[in-house]
Amino acid sequence: MAALFASMAVHRARDKLSSLLPATMTSTPSASMAVSHGIDDLQKLGPIMSTIHAMLQEADQHWSLREDSVKLRLKELKDLAYDVEDVIEEFEYEVNRCRVEALEQDAAVQGGAWGCSSTKRKRQEARDEYGTVAVSKELAVRARKVIERFTEIKDYSDTFSLSENDGEKKFVPDIRRVRHTSSIVYSPRIVGREKDKENIIEKLMSWSGEGSSVGNHLSVLAIVGMGGLGKTTLAQLVYNDTRVQEYFDLCAWVYVSDHFDVENITRKVITSLTRNTCDHIQAGALQGTLRDLVKEQRVFVVLDDVWNEQSDYWKLLCMPLLYASRCGIIVTTRHSSVASLVQTMPLYNLNFLNPEESWLLFKQTAFVAQGIATAEILATIGRSITEKCNGLPLAIKTLGSILRYESDTNKWQDVLESELWDLKQSKNEVLPALELSYKCMPMHLKCCFISLSLYSKGIYIDEYRVVSLWKLLDLLQSDGNDNMDEIGHLYFNELVQRSLLQDYVGEQRIMHDLVHDLACFLAGQEFFRLEGDKRTEIPRETRYLSILSRDKSVEISNMSQSLRVITMIETTDIENPEVLFLNCKKFRIIDMEQGRLANALLDFMGSMKLLRHFSLARYEDCSLPNSVFQLFNLCTLDIEALTLHGIGRLVNLHTLPELHLSKCGCFFKITELRNLNKIRKLFISGLYSVSIREAIEANLYSKQNLEELEFDFNATKGCEHTVRSDENQATVMVSGVQLLESLKPYHQSLKVLRLKNFNFDTYPSWLGSTSFSKLTELLLHNCRSQHCPTLGELPSLKTLKICGIEQVEHIGREFCSLNLGVKGFPSLSRLSMEDMYGLQEWSGVEVGDFPRLETLSFWCSFELRSLPLVCFTSLRELALYNCTSLGTFQTLCSLHELRISTCARLTELPALPSLQSLELFDCPSLDTLGHFPSLTVLSLHAPFKEETLYRLVNANITIRRLSVWSDTLFSIHLDPRYLPSLTELMLRGCNLRYCDELGSLSSLKKLNVRGSPRLYIPDSLRNQLEELIDINSLGSW
Repeated sequence: MAALFASMAVHRARDKLSSLLPATMTSTPSASMAVSHGIDDLQKLGPIMSTIHAMLQEADQHWSLREDSVKLRLKELKDLAYDVEDVIEEFEYEVNRCRVEALEQDAAVQGGAWGCSSTKRKRQEARDEYGTVAVSKELAVRARKVIERFTEIKDYSDTFSLSENDGEKKFVPDIRRVRHTSSIVYSPRIVGREKDKENIIEKLMSWSGEGSSVGNHLSVLAIVGMGGLGKTTLAQLVYNDTRVQEYFDLCAWVYVSDHFDVENITRKVITSLTRNTCDHIQAGALQGTLRDLVKEQRVFVVLDDVWNEQSDYWKLLCMPLLYASRCGIIVTTRHSSVASLVQTMPLYNLNFLNPEESWLLFKQTAFVAQGIATAEILATIGRSITEKCNGLPLAIKTLGSILRYESDTNKWQDVLESELWDLKQSKNEVLPALELSYKCMPMHLKCCFISLSLYSKGIYIDEYRVVSLWKLLDLLQSDGNDNMDEIGHLYFNELVQRSLLQDYVGEQRIMHDLVHDLACFLAGQEFFRLEGDKRTEIPRETRYLSILSRDKSVEISNMSQSLRVITMIETTDIENPEVLFLNCKKFRIIDMEQGRLANALLDFMGSMKLLRHFSLARYEDCSLPNSVFQLFNLCTLDIEALTLHGIGRLVNLHTLPELHLSKCGCFFKITELRNLNKIRKLFISGLYSVSIREAIEANLYSKQNLEELEFDFNATKGCEHTVRSDENQATVMVSGVQLLESLKPYHQSLKVLRLKNFNFDTYPSWLGSTSFSKLTELLLHNCRSQHCPTLGELPSLKTLKICGIEQVEHIGREFCSLNLGVKGFPSLSRLSMEDMYGLQEWSGVEVGDFPRLETLSFWCSFELRSLPLVCFTSLRELALYNCTSLGTFQTLCSLHELRISTCARLTELPALPSLQSLELFDCPSLDTLGHFPSLTVLSLHAPFKEETLYRLVNANITIRRLSVWSDTLFSIHLDPRYLPSLTELMLRGCNLRYCDELGSLSSLKKLNVRGSPRLYIPDSLRNQLEELIDINSLGSW
């Protein structure tokens, strides 16, 4: 079990080996024979790893994981996969160690010559030399043992069917048809679905082609829910209802399953409609037959268990059915994206049975003899068994059938205490039903699903925490250009769409207990949760460990020596934390928070030379031991450390802590970044203490993987920067801009740039250069310059925020471009300007500039009098806050949302034909209003003129949501003739007493009244409302 994780491990190791061996093969003829033999041994591991990887993937798809012999073979293969990964990564450690030593030797040799060409040649020679790395005798022996073990496995196991040429393979899932369904159902035995049946029949029978958004005679309703929930049963109840059978002329039932073969499904529909076998072979003939059969008929079709997500197949299947005078289709599916593809009516989410319905179903399944049914002790155990099923009908029926005719209380207790997966397969229908959802997942999603076994059963699952876990475990697939967080959220939503995660509260999700059991079953003992408040023994096979016992203390009695990952999902105190780290040589990932466990960890870190990720949150007094800087395989170091001197030795780092140069220790210099060329994110504050030489030696331009960069000067020294000259040790004054010139980053990889507290008069020459072709996000915060830099020629810039450039009075054409005919900001979609206290005018925008700008906001631009809004043809959202000098602005045809706050001189709003949402706060001078024919949401906050309120409310019949906030308004008149669509109303004000015609608002569904104790709300309206929040108001007089 969890074969895919071992497959991923060996896949990573194979890729690493291929990148390491070319370097090691640069050995000179003087290299020892032992080194040569060691390299040969490592080379032989390459094809073996390819074969192991392929067979582990095949095992996940096709092997029966409930057979003991298969479990044994799979365990041997996984152990071998992890062992070979250890060998490769230990060799990687040696390569990295030798590389660091060579670089340090080079730094010592070059002495003070910190920029000359001879020094660069020596550095290159040092880089070449580290390729000659000896394979230690011990490592070579372990490599040969891996080869021998693989040969033994291959020789005695015919199941593997291995050959020397086996490698990467793609396997097409061959899902066993675990069930076939028909329309026949015995309805007296069905519990808890009568209301669902009536709801669906009502939807089917009330459907009308006239006025339908579909515009044809076809209506589709999708029933969605997890496996075993009763979707098929509900469809059977609807299908066999006499009202449905009498209304429709022809009815058909087809079981579809995972393979959506249009020809086969069409043939089955014809057979079901006619009760005769259809002999046509060609698709055209089949569709013609079905078309003639349904023409001018009322047809009802159930397509059970649909998995297809390709719209072309669906359209082809439905084409003949369009000739029916009326065609109703019910689709059952586990996947909401399938429902979205086919539905013409809102999907029907099927709920779990409630406790009483669950108990009734269990009783009628398990208790068949009156004597047994009256046994009080069995009933007590039976209720507990029912609760264990959490309203899943298939699980309830399965456990009930196992206990049928059974009167031994011990047997009942065994079923209660056993996992569902331990039951006899011959009687267990739940496992194949739920496992089918897993089998039909893509490989990457399977690993993500299994990893959720690290969470406790029954707790809510936070999407952002889960995505962080997946990133930690390297489960997200990317080509290098995609945002990993976005990919993670897509994966998470796909699990939701596949009904493997259920809605809980708000954005939180939860796994059904049996789905969680499935994840744990698939994970096996490789995944273990440390929870509870008792003495715990961690299984020997455990490689992935989560810690979850919040506010409880745990004691560990035994420890796995195979452990690779520790992640702390909830803060826990462990009585004897040192036990976790006594045998810690295989650790790859440690992700935890402060506490006794963290204190113990730092004492053992020197032994964790294979560690790749180390994260320690909320650790206040973190003086890292020097042994941390010997972890040459470390890729991520996420910790607020006080001492970072030595971090330059970790040449494999992708992520490192934020560098607060004033806090990093007196021995740390920015020059330690010199050889960290794999870093992807870099945050540096306190740059006022950095010299030009140190900036140059940091060598940011060599960091070709750097995607996110933040410079924060956080200084109060003004625009000059003090450095020491290297030639004569004299102190000189240079511009801070020269420092930024020396810190120029590599241009082709950078995506995010932030410059903060930049108190200089000019900008570095590289800022805004078109060579930064991938830059998508830019922040300028607290800069002292009197002008804005030219940023409009950045080809990929999507988000720009300029904040606190207080001395800028005018923004002109130079902001967009300095070149004639070049259009500015071709990709920008979001622009925000904040605290631009001196800005009076923005001009120079030409037609063609900002073609994709959708969101624009201004905050605290007190002197701003005009904006070039007419040029923003794609603008959808505009926010103006504290722009106290702005009087009016031009019409914007594309604008959908407008928020204006504290604009005291604003007198006029132009016609805005597309405006849907308008929020006005503290606009006391506004009295001239254009036409807003699309307005649906209106919110007014005092002070405002009453005439403005009434003109807005009574001139826009499209308003659906209205909010009025005022402490000075005594009455408000809402004319129902002008508010036919109003469904939500919020009124807030201490003095509001009257609201004329409130009871005549016939469409009103939600009313929220606060702080108006004398406002009268009629009883007729109270009865009409779906939601009433009435605080400090009066009821009927």
